[in-house]
Amino acid sequence: MICRVGCGACCIAPSISSAIPGMPEGKPAGVRCVQLTNDNRCKLFG
Repeated sequence: MICRVGCGACCIAPSISSAIPGMPEGKPAGVRCVQLTNDNRCKLFG
């Protein structure tokens, strides 16, 4: 997937049902992922 730099929507809008670093239970939809930086870049996938 090619993300728009600084968007962050894919790290906030969807729920994540599997464990990711820092969120062992995943996350509910609408919650900001802990791997999302302040400038809305993903620490895991760039």
